[in-house]
Amino acid sequence: MNISKRVVITGIGAVTPLGNTFKETLKGIIEGISGISICKKSDVSKLPWKVVGEVKGFSAEDILTKKEIHRYGLFIQYALKATHEAIKDSNITLPTDTLVVIGSSRGGIYEIENVFDKIYKNIRISAYFMPATTLNMVTSVISQKFRLSSKTLTISSACASGAVAVGEAFEAIKAGICKVAICGGTEAPITRLCLEGYGRMGVLTKKNSKDSSCPFDIHRDGFILSEGACIMILEEMENAISRGASIYAEIKSYANITELKHQTEPLLKAEIQVINKALKNASLNVSDIEHINCHAASTKLGDAIEAEALKRIFGNRIYDIPITAVKSMTGHMLAASSAFEVAITAVSLKNGLIPPTINTKEVEFKLNISSILRKMTINNAISTSFGFGGVNVAILLKKIR
Repeated sequence: MNISKRVVITGIGAVTPLGNTFKETLKGIIEGISGISICKKSDVSKLPWKVVGEVKGFSAEDILTKKEIHRYGLFIQYALKATHEAIKDSNITLPTDTLVVIGSSRGGIYEIENVFDKIYKNIRISAYFMPATTLNMVTSVISQKFRLSSKTLTISSACASGAVAVGEAFEAIKAGICKVAICGGTEAPITRLCLEGYGRMGVLTKKNSKDSSCPFDIHRDGFILSEGACIMILEEMENAISRGASIYAEIKSYANITELKHQTEPLLKAEIQVINKALKNASLNVSDIEHINCHAASTKLGDAIEAEALKRIFGNRIYDIPITAVKSMTGHMLAASSAFEVAITAVSLKNGLIPPTINTKEVEFKLNISSILRKMTINNAISTSFGFGGVNVAILLKKIR
């Protein structure tokens, strides 16, 4: 028997450069505030890349003991904090078989860099260094902390890791494998290693001001590296309705296509294919889409390829579809951004709000981008995410009436 369950988002939690909760972050997004500042976590005095999106004033002491904080990598702490908020937001008692799927591109690289200093000074490394930096520890710790005994899956698909995690959780619930899933992305990459690594690739901005992230702008020159986490509670719709849950939006489809021509350069054909596949999987036409939350990292080539893909798919109608690019405010949180943008799309559907895209003054591609918040009813929307290694993801969401 072919089982196909409907899947909805009922809880969201986040830790970002705009706030240590999703509520704080959403307020910043709606108000068009920048979370970007000069890097404080790493010495950037000799680097040309100095601006980042740092999480500010973060503490996990309300959910973790001091011993646990010492043992868990920062990316794990961010994910735990966001998970705690998402569960509370969903007002759910988690079944023990809740699926846990979390994505991360860089995992414990923050702790890896910090240990170099200890090695240099001949200081003994903590016995917890290896587990603290292991990618799968984030799903294992979430499962332990919330007393689950279920399947866990850790995704590493570059920048798209968080969106892939959401998509795989969606597929599991849709197939009847589970009724509830914790999913999303988490990152703590604000390190000299990452800044110089991405910088030498030529993908980071050198403008060094808080308005440096300007998606689709003719003067864009690269993304701003950021950190954070976004975690969601996904549920089978019948389960959510039966317990009286408040629903953000329904996930209608998920498409994931990997087609590699170059290690890091986006491929136009694949971006077109993945959006068309998401439309087909949802049994919707291009005329049904009323909003797009773009990947739009503010790189010269990436934004150009994405804009061209949208034009090829939607034709001249793309100039009328409201588009937003929230990385203009958060910077690029890697896996966390791809999950966060799905969450923001869900909020846009529920509340009829399209976030502004700040800093973009001269739109190169004549896209329908606004620097101020827009209010309008949206029935169907797409969130896109693209990652190194040729990973292309599109998630299509629908308003719940």
